Amino acid sequence: MQLTAILISIAMLAPAAAAAADEPVNGPVDFDRDVRPILSDSCFSCHGPDASSRAADLRLDTREGATADRDGGAAVVPGSAEDSELWARIQSEFDFELMPPPESHRARLGPRELDLIRRWIDEGAEWSTHWAFISPVKAAGEAPGHPIDRLLSERLDRDGLALSPGAPTHTLARRLAFDLTGLPPDPEALGALGAEPTDAMWSNYVDQLLASPHFGERMTMWWLDGARYADTDGFQQDAVRTNWPWRDWVTGAFQSGMPFDEFTRLQIAGDLLPDATEEQILATCFQRNHMHNGEGGRNAEESRVDYVRDRTNTIGTVWLGLTLECAQCHDHKFDPISQRDYYSLSAFFDSIDETGSAGGGAAPFLKVRSSLAASHLKLAEEELRQATEDVAALEEAQRPVFKQWMDSTESDRNEPYEAWSTFAPDRVCTAEGSVLHVRADGWIECASPDAVQEDYLIETDGFARSEGPGLARVTGLRVEVERATGPGAGLAFTDDGDFIMSGIKLRVRSPDARTLRNVELVRATASVEGHGVDAQNGRASGLLDDDPRTGWTTRGQSLESSAVVVLEVGEPFDVHPGESLIVEVQHRSTVPKSHVRAFRVLLTGERGAAVRSVDATPRERWSQHIASAAPDAALPQDLQEVLFRQYLEGVAAWQSATRAKARFAAQHAAAARGAGELSVTVLREREKPRVTSILTRGVWDQKGETVTRAFPGSLHAGPDAGPNTDPAWSDPALTRLDLANWIVSPDNPLTARVIVNQIWQQLFGRGLVPTPSDFGLQGSRPRYPEILDWLAVDFVEHGWDLRHLLRTIVSSQTYAQASEASPELLARDPYNDLLARGARFRLPSWMLRDAALAASDQLDARVGGPPMYPHQPPGVWEDVFNGRFRYEPTLGRSRLRRTLYAFWRRNAAPTYLFDMADRRTCSVDLRHTNTPLQALTLLNDATFVEAAEALSAHAAEEFPDRLTERVQAMALAVLQRRLDSDEIAVCLELRSDAITIHGLGAAAADALIASTLMNLDEAITHE
Repeated sequence: MQLTAILISIAMLAPAAAAAADEPVNGPVDFDRDVRPILSDSCFSCHGPDASSRAADLRLDTREGATADRDGGAAVVPGSAEDSELWARIQSEFDFELMPPPESHRARLGPRELDLIRRWIDEGAEWSTHWAFISPVKAAGEAPGHPIDRLLSERLDRDGLALSPGAPTHTLARRLAFDLTGLPPDPEALGALGAEPTDAMWSNYVDQLLASPHFGERMTMWWLDGARYADTDGFQQDAVRTNWPWRDWVTGAFQSGMPFDEFTRLQIAGDLLPDATEEQILATCFQRNHMHNGEGGRNAEESRVDYVRDRTNTIGTVWLGLTLECAQCHDHKFDPISQRDYYSLSAFFDSIDETGSAGGGAAPFLKVRSSLAASHLKLAEEELRQATEDVAALEEAQRPVFKQWMDSTESDRNEPYEAWSTFAPDRVCTAEGSVLHVRADGWIECASPDAVQEDYLIETDGFARSEGPGLARVTGLRVEVERATGPGAGLAFTDDGDFIMSGIKLRVRSPDARTLRNVELVRATASVEGHGVDAQNGRASGLLDDDPRTGWTTRGQSLESSAVVVLEVGEPFDVHPGESLIVEVQHRSTVPKSHVRAFRVLLTGERGAAVRSVDATPRERWSQHIASAAPDAALPQDLQEVLFRQYLEGVAAWQSATRAKARFAAQHAAAARGAGELSVTVLREREKPRVTSILTRGVWDQKGETVTRAFPGSLHAGPDAGPNTDPAWSDPALTRLDLANWIVSPDNPLTARVIVNQIWQQLFGRGLVPTPSDFGLQGSRPRYPEILDWLAVDFVEHGWDLRHLLRTIVSSQTYAQASEASPELLARDPYNDLLARGARFRLPSWMLRDAALAASDQLDARVGGPPMYPHQPPGVWEDVFNGRFRYEPTLGRSRLRRTLYAFWRRNAAPTYLFDMADRRTCSVDLRHTNTPLQALTLLNDATFVEAAEALSAHAAEEFPDRLTERVQAMALAVLQRRLDSDEIAVCLELRSDAITIHGLGAAAADALIASTLMNLDEAITHE
């Protein structure tokens, strides 16, 4: 899914790059614009900044290197291409001297590239600094009109183009609402705009959106991908962490209007501020959001080095727009960032007081209590109380029904009752060839003791035969193990006689033998549990996952003659004629010969205590009581209550209510933990700083020359801590706070540009620089550098005020243009590189989910608090983690909160977020997609289905007898406009067909219309 999105993004960028490269260059050749990209693509990998891979000791990334005298002449002779070795080599007809050489697999330079290089050399080979490393300046002049429109129009005029007309009112209002709050427009605010709003009315509308409590949430969604925020550690263990208070801090910072330079300082070095507050220290969690490796066998110091690298690379991506990670192992091959620069920068993070551990060992921690958790705990208490009352009411209603059942069933208990039926196999086989013998009483013996590991498979067709056990419904599985007859002792073939059973599987084979259906087993209860050598705990619960390291064992226990385990089926099922049942007993431990000698399998159709205990079932106890007690003896109260509980297990309404109560109880416990003291990972300096070394070839334990903290010299200078060669480094002059100040210094040419570009990307779907993570030589040049620079300077001049930046952009005619375009404009500019029309792209998946909840009036608008679990298809976590984790959607109102608060497991990211970053590493690129997965999710995901049902129900309640107005109400909620007569006719025809042809009821037909409206291109697109 994510690969598809990446490929689509690349495909979208490629034509833009091609268009820029094909444009004719009129006037003098500009080195940075026209020549450097050619040299970077074709030459710098061998003749660039990286000395370790430099060929022929030739540098072409500097004027000094390119023009230096060499044997055979200089590579570049300013003013004379004919005398330049570079010109001779790039147009040579001989493979042995052609550059780039054929073996490099780089394309030969084309006529346009050759012409540009020749002209550049003949014009004097003037050199210039890469555009991104030059401080931005505002374009000269203060002509009237909006600066963005003025600068854009100057370019469009040269191309014979003009800005497109403004978008319709409802379209622009919708665009603004999504861009500034992530939600559709409020109906009242939209109504206040009227049909032809004035500039003042638009300005007021924008101010309302920027003041909305949802503004901070929308901005936080932008920030979390770059911050690689998630609720788990990642790697194999993927343990849960409680860093969500930092997420709420981010929302509060954006909502309060915190200047972006302060926002930056706090997240990089808030702990170093004088008398740092809890909030300032909490902010530094930004740099602890990386994955934590808790896998066994890893080296903690290697992990710690990885964490330092992650922070350094994140600084490069988020604030500098540079691929710093390319300098981990060697000097950057394209950008002027040396390996020394990289490790001097990483030295700012090398002395964090951490060990490289994960989970509870991932100190430093900050102990915090969230003020936003109280409302969630209160709601959880209310929901649990209501669920408890619902269960109690159902139980009371069932007691007289149970009494009737007891009276009608008691006469059947005169004969001994057996709850379990023996699984009589028709076929047996093994994975490793051991021989199994089936006894007449259903016991199965293994006659091959030499297998190291073994799986037993037994299959029965008995449920389809009249002479079978007569059990059609299966609720549980029982496996009994005993000592086999014959020579040898013990339950298994091991020396001590103890077995290790790693798993039990139950499957149903279809009548045509073409499909196998797995049956989920949810609980395992054993008569005895030991301690396995290679098992984690030896408990019977280890039979339920697919992990061979866990399992059920008798090791270390004193046993009688047998051991028993009972397993409960998650969803009881009926066995249909022609179907067969397969039971697989797995022994995949590394302890050899730990497979059982003799066993049998039994099945039951009873629920409740019957499949949660190895003892006699309640109905068996009832039968025993009748057989042993006097005819008029009363049934003991405790047994009667057990039987009542057993009876309730067969009442569907009680089952549903009880499951809900259990979920609400679990949610209440989680809410209580969220309202308590939480441990959030933060930054803290060690008392004794570490010595930082350049790592040879990037290997974590191959330390080379030591370095001290310093800033990349290719950018602006910043404070000077002395020479960067002192190996002692006992009293470094620079701190992380200096780094933060250097990043947001007005002299830094990158930060303001990079952030402005990311904000532009949020509004237009694509940045002015299409490669937001790479402003270096391999990145794309801005299509409108004057606009980018004007906004960057203005951003800093206005105190790094994000609301000012957003207001400036969205108040432009450039932003307000309609997205429609003439065929001529589409043919000339298919990807809207020229910005001669409004941006049009798919809304992100998180925004579509929030919009569906808002349109259906379901959205729980509470801000902040612990994470919740929206709907997603069952089994996702189980498949990824071999059953170790089970996903349970949140019940009640909390599931209807904004997607910002959804629980994010790194190794199984939310499936409904089909276009999001994986949050394993820092990412600032948007992922647009129109894959089938998007359509399948929007049509079938339970959240969207429920939203459609709720929306249609609201409309039906408001207009019970006016069908047309009912449809219009749904359209207004989803599209923010009324449908025309033709569109209404289509909707009504769809409703009629749903009822008459497909047999849907009126409510379901209305929900189908609502779902259709929610899936319209207009509904899911940023118009």
